[in-house]
Amino acid sequence: MRIAHQFAPPMSAMLAGLPGVTAASHVPQDSRWDLPTDVDVLFVLHGEGDDRARAMAAPRPAGWPGEVKLVQLASAGADDYPDWLFEAPAVASASGTTAIPIAEYALAVMLAHAKQLATVTLKPGDAWPERNNFVGQPLATLHGRTLGLVGLGNIATQVAHYGHAFGMTIIASRGSNAPSPEPWIKVVPLDEVVARADHLVLAAPITPETQHLLNADRLARMQPQAHIVNVGRGGLIDQDALLAELDKGRLWASLDVTDPEPLPPGHPLQAHARCRITPHVSWSNPDINRRIMERLMENIRRVAAGEPLLGAL
Repeated sequence: MRIAHQFAPPMSAMLAGLPGVTAASHVPQDSRWDLPTDVDVLFVLHGEGDDRARAMAAPRPAGWPGEVKLVQLASAGADDYPDWLFEAPAVASASGTTAIPIAEYALAVMLAHAKQLATVTLKPGDAWPERNNFVGQPLATLHGRTLGLVGLGNIATQVAHYGHAFGMTIIASRGSNAPSPEPWIKVVPLDEVVARADHLVLAAPITPETQHLLNADRLARMQPQAHIVNVGRGGLIDQDALLAELDKGRLWASLDVTDPEPLPPGHPLQAHARCRITPHVSWSNPDINRRIMERLMENIRRVAAGEPLLGAL
């Protein structure tokens, strides 16, 4: 099959060596949505920063989809792509390929928050604290606490497995009527998840229905010391409403995603004592290129064999 991609030009040689690929070409960054229609497979990246808006406004290529048989997204999320891209005969995401590192990130920030690592780590010149300091104000624990999940796909289910290993009570809301993937994950209404959670992990896709899902009303009904972890999309939270709660001394937040990305310089969330922000890196891991390449190769094979795709959209 012939394939075109939006990665760096050296990727062409790597793709050309894959089983079933007869030719590979590069789509230049400055015209990345002027996609060719005379190839069998398109391997595409989502936009970042201002490129997201350009992607949504990109015109449909003449004759689209032409000879294109498969569009393989390099991301788990299907936002930040032109709407017409999904008119191709088959479109698949990379869902599941980064579930483990993202879930590890969620657990890491939960532990860092509970154990107050930023506060208790000694810096040069710090005095050794008295042991009695931790009697009246002990470090927290995950054991026995309630982990709330918004969304119950690959990422959230992996977070649940880690939380379960730490002895947490797991409750979740999801957008479908599908049953819980594990007997110890209790599926309950969203408002119950939000109200009960000690740690609330957002791992839902962004859609018109989920935009500002965590709005001012729901934020106000959370437990005062609840910890929000967002590894989904920034738009899941009404950030102005979140800032208002943080300014009241309520809630804590660990955000790997924001709206917009990047945040404007001097944004109050980035400097807030009750908020930690990382630059959308929870997916990062040494195996990502291999995992996504394996997804691409398997879906090329499945298209040729007429089998259902992994991550089909």
